[in-house]
Amino acid sequence: MDVIEIKLDLIQWLTQIQDESVLKKIQLLKEDQSKSLEISPEQLLELDRRLEKYEAGEMEFSTFEAVKDRIRSRSKNGI
Repeated sequence: MDVIEIKLDLIQWLTQIQDESVLKKIQLLKEDQSKSLEISPEQLLELDRRLEKYEAGEMEFSTFEAVKDRIRSRSKNGI
């Protein structure tokens, strides 16, 4: 079953539910999902701080290969 089929199946199932407690549980799940996508004020400040650093040319970047090498090096040295 692909994603579209799953969604259609759930929609059909939802339209037939009569138990209010089940619907409330589904609604809570939906609200929890929405909350997990929100960015906190602290996270937003950190993103702004990093963006300013990036735009000022104050950030250093590494290639994926360099990062892997550093990690492998640390694990070999027992760090």
